[in-house]
Amino acid sequence: MRFLMVCMQFPTGEGQSYLTTELADALVSAGHTVEVLLLDWRAAPGVAPSSFTRRTGVRVVRCTPRMIGTARSLAGKATKFICSGRHVAQVAREHFDLASFDVAITWMPALAIAPLLPMLEAAGVEHRLLFIWDFFPDHHHEIGRIPGGLPYYAAGAWERRLVRHFTAIICTLPGNADYLRRNYPLTPGQQVLVTPIWTDISPRPAVDLERLRARHGLPAGRPIAVFGGQLVAGRGFEQMLGAANAALADGSPLLFLFVGDGPLAAVLRERAAMQANIIYLPPLTREAYLDLLAACDVGMVATVPGVTSFSIPSKTVDYLRSGLPVVAAVEHGSDFIDILQRYGVGRVVPFNDPVQFKREAERQATDPDVRSQVRNAAPRCLEEVFDVRHAVATIMTAVGAEV
Repeated sequence: MRFLMVCMQFPTGEGQSYLTTELADALVSAGHTVEVLLLDWRAAPGVAPSSFTRRTGVRVVRCTPRMIGTARSLAGKATKFICSGRHVAQVAREHFDLASFDVAITWMPALAIAPLLPMLEAAGVEHRLLFIWDFFPDHHHEIGRIPGGLPYYAAGAWERRLVRHFTAIICTLPGNADYLRRNYPLTPGQQVLVTPIWTDISPRPAVDLERLRARHGLPAGRPIAVFGGQLVAGRGFEQMLGAANAALADGSPLLFLFVGDGPLAAVLRERAAMQANIIYLPPLTREAYLDLLAACDVGMVATVPGVTSFSIPSKTVDYLRSGLPVVAAVEHGSDFIDILQRYGVGRVVPFNDPVQFKREAERQATDPDVRSQVRNAAPRCLEEVFDVRHAVATIMTAVGAEV
């Protein structure tokens, strides 16, 4: 089958990968053809479209956002979705034969590519799939990344209408599928399916842990709790930094390592300069980051309280690939908690209890029995829950084809 993927994240640099690249490559490995239309949302606006082909044969056409005004201006923020959507539709018209595709796959927010959706229907693309990792704009508003008011309500109403263009909608957790059914006006023919986020679960090569720590300036003899990913609001940094404060107050040897980039990078860099048990590292290539994880002792996950839908933090699968136990402060009722507990690969602590977060992170980082248990359990969890093949199988179910 011929697949068109339309996404806002698809790393293009050497040594970089993401869930979208892994899915595209897995579909190719399953015998399908994949082309990608990338709206590189965080790139500088106004750059001319470009194209390249990955080593796996996936053709990628990259375009950047459009807006009126600057990225930080009110006009820029207000017009980015509308102008970018029109630009995506134009790029699709000029660079793709839409009628040649059997399946189109995209991700919420659909609002970012709104003009393209009726084009896919008019071109006769039979199967149009929408992955929902976070509900836009509701989840983003609840975690403090976008304000309320009229634009928020208008975006929500528009997104709900756009969801009706898809033949199948795929959520990451059963609870989110229920949230979708309660809050979105689905049509009788739309399928609602569930598949967790995914990864390539192939074993990681052995690394020299002492040399890795030395390369990154990390002390050899202290346990390290690590967070890697986008340093943005909604990642629960208050929980983790509070745990670092608690560890410093009671003389714990535990170090707190933050790796990545984003709006909060400067805050974490300054905090690391002032607080001895906090370390900040800028973003690394995918392979270098996965190697670094193997030199750490426990992975940290934290969200924010008060959300009405849930997500699986993508960093979890990286921790498990490196055999790290996970300490998580996540909203009560999330199906993600069941995954950690069912496979014995992590522990969940209450929100707003940094002392307990610190205690559990330290216990998992320093208890050899816990580390051994997780190293044994993580491969089974990855294979049964997070293998990218499950995502491919779900897509095949959505299009009525055999795997």
